[in-house]
Parts: sequence; C-alpha cells; structure tokens
Amino acid sequence: MRYEKWYRDHTASLKGQVAVVTGGNSGIGFCAARGLLHLGAKVILACRSEARAEAARGRLSAEFDAVEIEVMHLDLADFSSIDAFAEDLGKRYAKIEVFLHCAGVYYPRGTHTVDGLPMTEGVNAYGTVRLARAVEHLLGERGRMIFTTSLVDRFGRDKTPNGEGYAAYARSKYLLSAYVLARAEGRTATEPSFIATHPGITATALLSPEKTTHKPWFSRFGHAFLYLFTHSPEKAALTAVLAAAGEVPNGAVIAPRGLFGISGYPHRTRFCKNVRRRAARGVDFMEK
Repeated sequence: MRYEKWYRDHTASLKGQVAVVTGGNSGIGFCAARGLLHLGAKVILACRSEARAEAARGRLSAEFDAVEIEVMHLDLADFSSIDAFAEDLGKRYAKIEVFLHCAGVYYPRGTHTVDGLPMTEGVNAYGTVRLARAVEHLLGERGRMIFTTSLVDRFGRDKTPNGEGYAAYARSKYLLSAYVLARAEGRTATEPSFIATHPGITATALLSPEKTTHKPWFSRFGHAFLYLFTHSPEKAALTAVLAAAGEVPNGAVIAPRGLFGISGYPHRTRFCKNVRRRAARGVDFMEK
C-alpha cells in the first residue's frame, strides 16, 4: 500500500464500519474505496455501471484478503434511481458510518438529466444533494457525510450558464460547496458531520472521450499534461480518506497543501469567500 506511513500517522482504523462510495469504480472514488478497505471498512460501491463496479470489486478483492465489498446501482442523473438506492440501502443497513460522494461529471455527453435539469448541475449538485438528504438518517452523530467538491468552486456563479462546459462545472461545485457549508453550520449534536474535500487536479476518467464531449486527441493531451504536472488519483484520494478516518471536525474542508491546492498531501483549509457568501444567502436553490 502506497503512503503507508501517511496512513499510520493520520488515520484511525475503520474496522467494523460501513462506508459508501459513489463513483467507486474508477478514479478518485476507486482509490478512496481502496484506502477505506485498507483501514478495515466494509465498502459499498454505488455506481451507475454495475459491470464496471463489479470489475472494480474484482480488482479490490484480489488485492485485499477477507474484505467486504458490495455493489449497488445508483444513477445521479435520475431522481428515481437515487430514491430507489436510498430505500434499498436503508433496508440493508440500519447504520452507515461514512458516506463519500465522489461521483460527478465534466463536459458530459448528455445535455439534461432524466428529470430535465442541466446534466452537470443535475448530477454534481442537485442529484448529490438529493442523495445526501435521502440517506442522512442512516448516519448517527459520529457519522461523516463527505462531499468531493473542487478548487474551481471559487469561480462558480449564481447565473446558470448556457450549455455544458467549464462554467457549468464550476457552478455545480460552487453550489455543492455552499450546501455543505450551510449544512455544517446548522448541524446539531445528533446529526452527522458535513465535510468537503478538494482533491486538487489529477488525471482520471473524468476526461475520457467515452464520458465527455472531448475529442480523443484532447483527452490524450489532457491526460499527458495532468500526469506530468499534477498528482496521482491515489494521492488525490487521500483528501477523502483523511475526511473519513482522520481527526477532522464538522465543517472542515480538506485539500492538497501544495501551490494553489493543485497537488500534495492533504491538510485542512477553508471555504473560499465566494462559497461563504453563497451559503450565507441560503440554499433554496436545492429545493427542486
């Protein structure tokens, strides 16, 4: 296991705990799931593609002995799928200790969700928040609800952009960060902690031409650039692992400590001014 010393110094055992990871079949979600298994948690991979999730389970099972990994279907672009997943999860488990939201889209192929929302905003913000609300009752006062946002949340705006792209992605993460901050500030002693993570910049399947409208040449160039100048998905996932198993308080933001938060080992930082202002105005934009 890479970063073994970091794990020993910064995380506690999760043995006997149940952790859900959305988007756990690839990228940061897969690496985070791997880290949680290393710490002893039972991991549920909540993914849109069950075939890819099963393949991920196979890779993880081959690496770790005697681990518990479960696969469940979840499509954040479909409210009915979110509701069905939450209902099924509640039937299977009376308690969840960690719920890690990693699934997201960037320059998606589809333009709208099943429910008519712009795809990027619908998945990264509305779908994620609907899911969080639906499963929050399963997490007790020591539970952790962890959201993967982005360092570009500072560039998000209130106005919905025309079409998909960078502006839509920044807005979706801006809305999500504002929601996390608002919920953390309103938390009572009997509610789970709300924590945000910024994984920095890394090369994941988020740029894949199979999932986005990018041209193949752009994806190849983008991945080559990211591999050269940013950190690996495994290191980027340490922000999520720290949020799940480290000494992290409610309302924290965990991000890489390197220049501009692009790469490096995780540390605690704070929400940007843009997000703080949006959270202070309320989160009624999540009521759809």
